[in-house]
Amino acid sequence: MIPPELYDEIKRENCIIFAGAGISTERKSNSGEPTFYEIIKNECEFSSELNPPFPEVMQHYCNIKDGGKKNLLIRQIIGRLESFLDGSEKEHTTTFTHLEIARNPFFRIIVTTNWDTFFERRLNVLVPMVEDRDIPFWDDKKRQILKIHGCVTRPYTMIITQNDYEDLISSKMHSPVFTKLKDLMATKTFLFIGYSMRDPNIKMLFSDLSKSLGDFSRLSYAVDIDPSEETIAEWKKNGVQIIKANAIAFSRDLNDMLVSEKLIPDPDVVDCYHCQLNGISQIHFKDCENQGEKFLTTMYQDGVLHELDYILFNSKYGVKISDLKDRLKRLRRDLARIERFYKNSEKNEKKSQDAEIIEKEQTRQMNIVVDIAYLDGRIEVLSRFLRGTTEPIPSEW
Repeated sequence: MIPPELYDEIKRENCIIFAGAGISTERKSNSGEPTFYEIIKNECEFSSELNPPFPEVMQHYCNIKDGGKKNLLIRQIIGRLESFLDGSEKEHTTTFTHLEIARNPFFRIIVTTNWDTFFERRLNVLVPMVEDRDIPFWDDKKRQILKIHGCVTRPYTMIITQNDYEDLISSKMHSPVFTKLKDLMATKTFLFIGYSMRDPNIKMLFSDLSKSLGDFSRLSYAVDIDPSEETIAEWKKNGVQIIKANAIAFSRDLNDMLVSEKLIPDPDVVDCYHCQLNGISQIHFKDCENQGEKFLTTMYQDGVLHELDYILFNSKYGVKISDLKDRLKRLRRDLARIERFYKNSEKNEKKSQDAEIIEKEQTRQMNIVVDIAYLDGRIEVLSRFLRGTTEPIPSEW
């Protein structure tokens, strides 16, 4: 299903997701629920029997319902998106693909025409790149989201109607946001998911790149479960290879391949450690009531719980096994350094005849033992996780 060349580009962090509404609130539903496009088209009684472009329908709605203004349409969009934010099965199924992309750390940049905030929520990104004034805060060390059609949290940025598209094409195609996009399209491999080539904005971008790069343009890919001959021809003309697959299945298969190569955590192991977090938390709270007797054990449990939190959080938002291995090396180096301090303190205590110095060294040793117990807890969890061990984590030190 996944072309080897694309898989290699992904592992090199050289692939960028370009996400459309087809993976979000407007994906085809088995329940037969109408899309936003269909709702608006019906409400404004658009006369055409064909499927006119999205911006044309939105513009007609504004002209008919709101005197050419966009207030009513944007309120419709806000209400539509809010209906998916109730924590129900509806929200969960809508963000299946977002969740799979989020746990894949090899996707560093997401480009999207969607207005919703699902990617920000699932990737834990605080500031998406929406406006030109956001671009100075671009950070290659972090995951980035580039929203080229605006964001619902900033309604004035949203590209919706035919007038919006015409304004974008005439005056904004050379803005910092689109300059960043064109740079990415020229240097990275793009993977289109939940998208079609009907967007005039994207057609123009491809046209500009084809003219400037010619045969040096990079091959891109698009995931489409049932493409028409027209769609395949349109993508091919723009240097895009079709992958016939469902977006969710494609994302899961990709992550399964990365798991099999031990490049990202196994979700079954992550689930197991999530269950263990709850069990050890309960034991920890009980032991804390008798901390005098189990002080060092509670310190060890602190380390266990903190490392479990770290692993579960980063697995959810995407972490490489190689980064976890580097972390384990650092923790073990820290432990070795602290153990050397302990041995030096023991030597100082044995050498000294001064009661005050002996007491000071004994206090120091106790503090060091606390640090050792805590680090032992973190190392115990992380080393087990990297081995894929699902047996219960010891709760005693």
